[in-house]
Amino acid sequence: MQVNTLTVNSGRLPLALHDYGGDGPAVLFVHGFLDGGKSFEDVALAARDFCRPMCLDWRGHGDSEWVVDGSYHQLDHFKDLLAVMDEKPAGKPFDCVVAHSLGGTVALMLAAAAPELFNKLMLLDALGGYAADADTQMEQFVSVVEHLRQPQKEFRDFESRSAVESRVKQNNPGLSGVGAERIVRHYLEELDNGMWRVKLDPRLRGPNPIRYPEQYWQAMAKRVACKTTVIAPEGGYMHRHPQGRERFECLADGKWVDVPGIGHHVHSEVPELVVSELRELLE
Repeated sequence: MQVNTLTVNSGRLPLALHDYGGDGPAVLFVHGFLDGGKSFEDVALAARDFCRPMCLDWRGHGDSEWVVDGSYHQLDHFKDLLAVMDEKPAGKPFDCVVAHSLGGTVALMLAAAAPELFNKLMLLDALGGYAADADTQMEQFVSVVEHLRQPQKEFRDFESRSAVESRVKQNNPGLSGVGAERIVRHYLEELDNGMWRVKLDPRLRGPNPIRYPEQYWQAMAKRVACKTTVIAPEGGYMHRHPQGRERFECLADGKWVDVPGIGHHVHSEVPELVVSELRELLE
């Protein structure tokens, strides 16, 4: 089907928002680090029967613009998400935000700071970032300095789409071939020489400069007022995180969904489960 790609956030940095149509409530999908909005495509195509899926490409990802003199920190994404939600590109507020990984962390931050924007929230293997004490945070700054002093490498080009799928699987142990294909499907642009390049700004790579203490994340979770579904795949981040359940218990109205045998990219591995949980959440 034809997807209508809108330009949003023009006042800050133009971002691509892929509108899959549908007459139901508007749902905003936000992806994780080094991914793209269209990795939600199989979810969006099925969910458009009962909602209007709109999938955002974060800055520097997919079809969105790259920064010229700026950064790709969580607070940059936070401000972009606020601008997009205030903009109401569907002509009405979003009824739900579905957010994976980095997108889930950013959505959680905004849901805590501006709860009036969020009616419902679905977090896919995400409930905030890794915590750090003061000493660990200083070491993080040291890592940032070391990274900035290194030559910034470009992403390599690939000779085929299947080579990219293999690399994505290598970087995500346990990811199925079908899951990798769903991630890579809209991940690439073909070059004049027949090679393939990922649609990512190389400056996205590097350590996160800010890692907050655990009490910060739990205080934030306590401020999320909306009904929230947390999908926790067995091989993902939430089951490895030592305080994952503690953060979940801080939510005012939360539902925890375990998914056995699945890794981090739950939306590309079992899109039918995400669709089912989204339908229930909206109803």
